[in-house]
Amino acid sequence: MDMDNWNAIVKRWGQGMVFHHFIRDIVTPFSSNEKAEEVEEFFGSRVSPSFSRNLKQSIEQIRIKARWIEKVRKEESLIPKLARGLTRSPMLT
Repeated sequence: MDMDNWNAIVKRWGQGMVFHHFIRDIVTPFSSNEKAEEVEEFFGSRVSPSFSRNLKQSIEQIRIKARWIEKVRKEESLIPKLARGLTRSPMLT
């Protein structure tokens, strides 16, 4: 995202709570350290000081998910179990 787009978003939404939730909801689905760094780099200088704590928490959530994924990948016996669990219908279990 370039600065023109960013400025248009800030102008339209301001930097209130809705805006903070908007950013949090956009970044928290990410799950890699690379994305955490990208989010930190992009938003670090663009958010209000009041949002910096929320941003840090969102980045930490991304890193937690990245560590969890890495542990699952290293534990080969978990992969088939997780795959089976993801394909089961909650109504049947």
